[in-house]
Amino acid sequence: MSDEDDDPVAEITSPPVQVRETNRLWRLTPAMNLLEKSRQIAIVPAETEDEARAIAAMADPMGRDWRDQHAFAADSIATPEWDVVGDVIFRSTPAPTTPKSKRSRKV
Repeated sequence: MSDEDDDPVAEITSPPVQVRETNRLWRLTPAMNLLEKSRQIAIVPAETEDEARAIAAMADPMGRDWRDQHAFAADSIATPEWDVVGDVIFRSTPAPTTPKSKRSRKV
């Protein structure tokens, strides 16, 4: 008789973790302050705009209130891929640059 036969093997089974998924992505963008040096955009998988705003507000390390509809505009798209509800991507984008006038140098 070997030691392997004497050791009871405990088999632990647990149900798979279930997460909500959606194919709707919400893009939240600043509605004002377009002249800032950079802008933060949130991309949030969620079923509704209110849910997307609440998730972004909870996840934002800078503490922005994404629920403010006057400060942040929202638009959504349906994608063929499914994403986990609650995953948030924050992306910084540079503000548009204004062309500088060229001065001619006299030598």
